[in-house]
Amino acid sequence: MHVVSTVHSKGGCGKSTIAINLARTLQLRGLDVAVLDTDKQSTAQNWRASGSDELLPVFGVEKPTNLESTSQGLVDAFDVAVIDGGAHLQEMHAAIIKESNLVLIPIQPSPGDIWPTETIVELIKTRQEVAGSPEAAFVINRRKQGTRLGKATEEALRQFELPVWNGTVDRVAYAEALGNGISVVESSDDKAAAEVESITDNVIETLSTNGRR
Repeated sequence: MHVVSTVHSKGGCGKSTIAINLARTLQLRGLDVAVLDTDKQSTAQNWRASGSDELLPVFGVEKPTNLESTSQGLVDAFDVAVIDGGAHLQEMHAAIIKESNLVLIPIQPSPGDIWPTETIVELIKTRQEVAGSPEAAFVINRRKQGTRLGKATEEALRQFELPVWNGTVDRVAYAEALGNGISVVESSDDKAAAEVESITDNVIETLSTNGRR
């Protein structure tokens, strides 16, 4: 089983949006997928409750000490587990990174999102030195159309020496899909769907070079 997570110490940067849409898109591509919701706001669990019975399962995990056992309990039943990281203290971040094959760091085009990432990157690189994994990438999220902030953010992130992926544009379709218990790939917004499909393609390509549990 591959484990993909969304991690950032700041709230409101799109961790749950990316985790939910990624997980659902992987499921629609035929994979068995589960979500581990460590977000205190329970966004993924609320999304699951508002959707249809065919949606993937979502498991709530409140404590860092429970994350490993919950993840390991899914290994034989699922192809991919997606961890919605929430805005947590360092202990939970460390536990999530330890369990992950790939860590996605959502970044809005704002200095306030970039500054707190240094600690996350340090945790990832420390784990890489010990275990050789996880892979990691920034995902620029909620770009503002018609501005240069996204490009400036991408350039600022180069200092961390991690891949920077194009993510999402600030679109109402994401909030609407979340409230309707679906992903944007099931919505009528083709541009939003293409953004998530691109993120999903990048995830699959990265995981294809990583070991499987």
